[in-house]
Amino acid sequence: MITIIDEQFETDGDFYLEKLQDITRELGIAGDIVIKLGDKEEGRELTKKYRKKDYPTDVLSFPFNEELPEGYYLGDIFICFPVAKEQAQERQITIKEELLTLMIHGILHLSGYDHER
Repeated sequence: MITIIDEQFETDGDFYLEKLQDITRELGIAGDIVIKLGDKEEGRELTKKYRKKDYPTDVLSFPFNEELPEGYYLGDIFICFPVAKEQAQERQITIKEELLTLMIHGILHLSGYDHER
């Protein structure tokens, strides 16, 4: 199951859930995932804490990959909405397209893929 937490940006969660469920099913990726959309302050804090860099990055993945009593938990993904919005404008695509790309990127990281594979 994929859960999207968006407390401030009012994105179309159902759109993403439908697409992501199709993609994870097609790739054979199983397990619960939580995706949180946050602001630049939260993004900066997380990037500084986990990557030792003092700026907000677009997407961070936190693999868990454990069997829990409730089922298999793949991990968490954080997406910095303002950074995603800036990137969408630079790439001349919609914010919907950019967020979906970042969500897929995060899911692939949770599944063991890195930038080389």
